[in-house]
Amino acid sequence: MSTVIANKTPLVEFPKDEMLELINSFDNEKIASFLDVTDLKADTLGPKLEKMVNWATSLKCASICVNPVEVDKLPLLLTGTNVKETYVMDFPLGKVAIDLKAKMTEDTVKKSRELRKEGKGHIDIDIVINVGRFKADPNYTLEEINAMCDAADGEVVKVIVRSSELTEEELYQVAEIVGKSKADFIKNSTGMDAYGAMPEHIRIMREVIGNEKGVKAAGGISDAMTMMRLMYAGAQEKSLQDPNHFRIGTSGPLTIVSSFGWLKHNSEDWLSAGIIPCLVCPYHYKSKLRRELRVHSDKKCQQCKFNYYRKNKDF
Repeated sequence: MSTVIANKTPLVEFPKDEMLELINSFDNEKIASFLDVTDLKADTLGPKLEKMVNWATSLKCASICVNPVEVDKLPLLLTGTNVKETYVMDFPLGKVAIDLKAKMTEDTVKKSRELRKEGKGHIDIDIVINVGRFKADPNYTLEEINAMCDAADGEVVKVIVRSSELTEEELYQVAEIVGKSKADFIKNSTGMDAYGAMPEHIRIMREVIGNEKGVKAAGGISDAMTMMRLMYAGAQEKSLQDPNHFRIGTSGPLTIVSSFGWLKHNSEDWLSAGIIPCLVCPYHYKSKLRRELRVHSDKKCQQCKFNYYRKNKDF
């Protein structure tokens, strides 16, 4: 691996002055422009799609993120708007063979274009990698990603690496693969993994892929402060603070936007209160992980300068 990870403190810290500057550079409309409004549940019905369209168009969100089956409805609902369609392929496990996954992508893109009739540039494709195959053969993952990008025919492709299923070393490795691939974004989670977006993972992904590609954070993001921490971790530089370089997947866009007003009004108090480090650290969320990853997390916790929180059970 080209990236040095030895002796790395397993936390992103949030300097008060830098966070305050970041928060003050945003308003409600700018916050909304990063949001992929998401519903990937099995029982999503037409009325929920219509509600999501109302949210996304009124707030001016980036996209609406759904399962591919909704391609028969969503393009028609979004025609004439600036809101993109996002379809998540092979959700949530990523275990379909490459050729079938690529065919699903090709068919979805084709159908969306036929219905929306607005040409290219209105679709995002989020793909879930086969984590098991990645661990056995990283070259498989590069082939898988590039096949999906080819099938997407020039549309934006985001690669979901399911970071909660990876060791830190594996996260660096898979991020390097995404960086070498034809994909446009790397994304941490399906939102249905053992845990969701953690600043540490978002920072690692940004460090590895650089500034040319985008980072998307997803999973458990339901308020403006959480979004700002993830923004700081993955798009600290102002040149990265646009929807082409950073996105947030959320099922609660109204809560994020409405809580931002409160956050901006009380920024000093909120930032002074701080946060318990374990609550934004991936190694704290290990109870649902298999033994290999639990052991890995325990070692990280033992080496962490904040491990007194765990010893004293202060959270």
